[in-house]
Amino acid sequence: MYLKPQPLVNNRINRSIAFLLFLFTLTTYTLTMARSLSFWDAGEYITCSSILGIPHPPGNPFYILIGRFLTIIGANIPHAQVVNFLSALFSALAVMFTYLFTVKLITMIITSRKESYKAYLGGLIAATFTAFSYTFWTNAIEAEVYSGLVFIINLIVWLTMLWLEKSENLSHQNILLLIIYIFFLGFGIHQTSLQIAPAVLFIAVYPFLKENVKTAKFWTRLLIYIVALMIIYGIFLQLGKAIDIPSLSKYMFALGLLLLLYYHFRDKVPGKAWLLALLFIFIGLSTHYYLMVRSAHRPFINEGHPHNWKLFTDYVLRRQYGTTSMFVRRASLWYQMKIHFLDYFSWQFFNAETISRWFRIPAYFIQSVSNILVTFLGALGAYFQLKKNKHSFAYMFALFFMVSIAMIFVMNLSDSEVRERDYFFVTAYNFWAVWMAFGSLALLDIFHKSKKAVYYTMIALIILLPVFNMVSQYHVHDRSREYIALGYGYNILKSVDKNSIVFTNGDNDTFPVWYAQAVDDPATEKFSEPEREKILARYEAQSADNVHPTAKTITLLEKALNYKNEQCHGIRKDVTVANLSLLNTPWYIKQLRDFEGVEFSIPDKHIDLCQDSPASALYPRQIAEDRELIIKGQVPGDEIKVTFKKGTILYVKDLAVLQIIKENYGKRPIYFAVTTPDVVGFESYLQNEGMVDRLVPTDDPDQVDIERLIANIDSVYSYRGVFDDTIYKDKNMKRLLNNYGAAYMRASRYYHNNDNYGLAIQYMEKALEFVEQKQRFYYGLAQLYIEAGYFLIENSRIEEGFTYLENAVYYNRHDPAMIQIIFQAADYAAAPLQGIELLRKIKPYQDSLMINSYIEELQQSIPEK
Repeated sequence: MYLKPQPLVNNRINRSIAFLLFLFTLTTYTLTMARSLSFWDAGEYITCSSILGIPHPPGNPFYILIGRFLTIIGANIPHAQVVNFLSALFSALAVMFTYLFTVKLITMIITSRKESYKAYLGGLIAATFTAFSYTFWTNAIEAEVYSGLVFIINLIVWLTMLWLEKSENLSHQNILLLIIYIFFLGFGIHQTSLQIAPAVLFIAVYPFLKENVKTAKFWTRLLIYIVALMIIYGIFLQLGKAIDIPSLSKYMFALGLLLLLYYHFRDKVPGKAWLLALLFIFIGLSTHYYLMVRSAHRPFINEGHPHNWKLFTDYVLRRQYGTTSMFVRRASLWYQMKIHFLDYFSWQFFNAETISRWFRIPAYFIQSVSNILVTFLGALGAYFQLKKNKHSFAYMFALFFMVSIAMIFVMNLSDSEVRERDYFFVTAYNFWAVWMAFGSLALLDIFHKSKKAVYYTMIALIILLPVFNMVSQYHVHDRSREYIALGYGYNILKSVDKNSIVFTNGDNDTFPVWYAQAVDDPATEKFSEPEREKILARYEAQSADNVHPTAKTITLLEKALNYKNEQCHGIRKDVTVANLSLLNTPWYIKQLRDFEGVEFSIPDKHIDLCQDSPASALYPRQIAEDRELIIKGQVPGDEIKVTFKKGTILYVKDLAVLQIIKENYGKRPIYFAVTTPDVVGFESYLQNEGMVDRLVPTDDPDQVDIERLIANIDSVYSYRGVFDDTIYKDKNMKRLLNNYGAAYMRASRYYHNNDNYGLAIQYMEKALEFVEQKQRFYYGLAQLYIEAGYFLIENSRIEEGFTYLENAVYYNRHDPAMIQIIFQAADYAAAPLQGIELLRKIKPYQDSLMINSYIEELQQSIPEK
C-alpha cells in the first residue's frame, strides 16, 4: 500500500490532458462570463481594480493589485471584462490543478502503468464535475475573489502531492517553502486560503505519525499538547478582548503549534529553512501594505480608510462587522450544517430547474434523484479510496474535513444572513467531486469482469454524467448578454437632479452606482437614445424650486467634482451616494464630508467616538420622550417636521442621516433609493419619481411626481435584457426587478385615482412584466378592468376583468378572502353569471355553505328573460 503518489502515468500525456482541460474550461468561462458588472460584490471589485480602490474589509489586496495590473495592460478592453476574465483564468487554472492532484491521488490506488488510463479518466471526471458545478462556475464568470481562492488551494494541494511524491524524511524543503509562500500570498486574495493549512501539515507529518501512533508515549504527548494549546487559546482569548485584539488567541495558538513543530523537527529541518519560512510569510503578506499607502491618497472607494496602524488592523481583522467566536454559536450547528452547507450542496450538480424544464418532471423529484446520485458517488468514492489505500484516503479526508465540517464550525454563520453563502464552501464541493471521480472508478472496478460491452457502456456512462451536468448548468451560467446590474446603477443615477445626495441601502443599490460613476463602460452607449438624452440633459441642469445652494455649498461641490474627475471615468459624478450601512462608521462620514461635498459640522472627536462613547453626538440612543425635529430649507416656509416616538432607537446611521439632511436640505436635492427599507421617519415627506423618492416639504404619505415618474420609467430607464426570456435571471435579480414593477404600479394607482382607466390598466399590465409572482396582482388588474367596463360601459373590459379574476382564483383558491372578492366584483359589475361560475370553481377548496349563500344571492339578481 503506497504511502505517496507513484510515477505510474506518462508525464507528457498527463500534461497535455491538463493543458487541454485548462483551454476548454477557460474558453467556456470566457463565452459565458458577464460583459459588465454583476450584483453583489462584483461591481465593487471591478471598480476598485479600475481605480486601485480599497474594497470592503479585509480588502483582498493581492486580487485588487492583479486586477489593476490587468486593466492597465488591457489596452482598450472594458475594465469589467478584464476583471471578469481574471476570475475565468483563476477558475480554469483551479480546474487544471484539480485534475493534476486527483491523478496523483489515484496513482496511490493503481498497481501499474497499464492502469494509468484510470488516473487520467478519474482526473478528468473530478475536474469536469468541479468546473461546471453551480457555485464554482458562478465564481468563474464574474469578478469574485473565490475563483482566486480555489486556484490557490488547488495549487497548494497539488504541490503538497508533488512534495509527498519526491520527499524522503522531510527532504525537498524548497517545495514546502513555496507552499508556505503561496499560502500567505493567497491570504491577500481571501483569508480562508489558510483553511487547509492543518490538513497540509497533517499530510507532511503523516509518515512520522504513522510510525509513532501505536505507542502510548505518542498519545500521552498528544493529549498534553492539545490541553496546553487549548489553555493558551483560552488565556489569550480573554486577554485579546481586554486589549481589543479579538484574534490574539488564534495567533498565539498558531505560535504555540509552530513552536511544537520546531521542537520535534529541529533535527530534520535546519534553522535556515525556518527563517526562510518566516521571510516568505512576510513577503506573502506584503501585498497588504499597499492598503495603507493607497488609502492615505483617499481613493474614490476607500472602505475602512486603513491609512494608519489602528485603522489598518481594524480593517484586516474585520472589526467593522463586529467580533465573533466559534465557541459562541450564532445559530445551531445543525442549522448551519443543513442550511449553510447541505442545502447549498444540493445546488451544485445536475441543475434541477433546467432538467425539469427539459423533461417536464417536477424539479423536486429531479433534485432528490440528483442528491441521491451525488451522495452515492461521493460516498462510494470515499469508501473505495479507503479500501484501496488508507493513506490516500487519510490525505483526502483531512482536506475535505477542513473545508467542510471545520469550515462550518469556524465560519459560524448566523441564521439571518443577508444572502446565500455557498461560496464559502466551494472548495468542499470541489473535493467532493474528487470523491465522485473515485466513485466512478469504483463502478469500473465492480464491472471490470463483466462483458466488454457492459464495461465500455459503464465507461461511457461515467463520462457522460459530468457532460450532462455541464449541459444542465450552461443556461443558468450564461451571463454574456445580461446587463441588469449595469442598468440598475445607471437608472438610479439618471433619476436625480444635478448635485443630488442619494441614500442607498446595501451592496446591490450601491456598488452598481459606484461602478457607473467610476468606470467607463462602453455598454452604457446602448442606453443612449435621443429622447432619453434630451430628458437627462434637463435633469442634470435643473434643480427644484426649493433648492438654493449657498456659496459654501457651491465651493464644496466644485471641490468634490474636481476630486471625482481626477479618479472617476463614468457618469453623473455630481451625485453623492450615501450608503446607510456604511454611515455606521466614522471613516465613511468623513469621506462624504471631505470628498463628496456633504456639509456635516459635527466635530471629528464626536465622529471618531460614535460607536464607543455616550458623550458623542452620534452615539446610538433611545428617545426618552416624544420629540419633534424641524428641518428648515433655504426658502421661507420650506420645512419638514419629523416626530420620534418615545422608545424609538436611533443608531449611528440614523443620526448621521438626520444630520446630513439637517445641514444639506434646501441646498442640494436629497433622495432615498426605493431599496432603502428605513428612511428614518421621513416616510410622509417622500415623493416617488421611479427608482428614487425625493425629499419634499409637503406632508403626504402617498406622493408621486407623475410627470417625472412617467418620464423616468418610459423614457429614461434602460431595461436591457429584462424582457429577454432567453437570459437567465436568478432569485436576486428577480427580486430587484420588482422595484421597476412597483414604479409602474404607482403610475397605475395614480391614474386609477384620477379615473383614467385606460392608462391605469396600461401601466398595471406593464408592471406585471417585471414582477415574478404575477398572480398576486391579478385581482387588482381584474378590478381595474371591471371598473373601466362599468364606468365606460364597455362589456369587453368587464369580460377581460373576469378573465384576470379567474386567474386570481386559480392561484389563490385556498384563500378565504377570494369568496368575498368574487361576490363583490360580480355585484359591482352587475355580472352575476360570471360570479356564480367562479364561485363554483372555488367551491371544492372553500367553505361550501358560505359559497352557496352567495350563489343564491347572485342568482336572485339575474334578470328575468
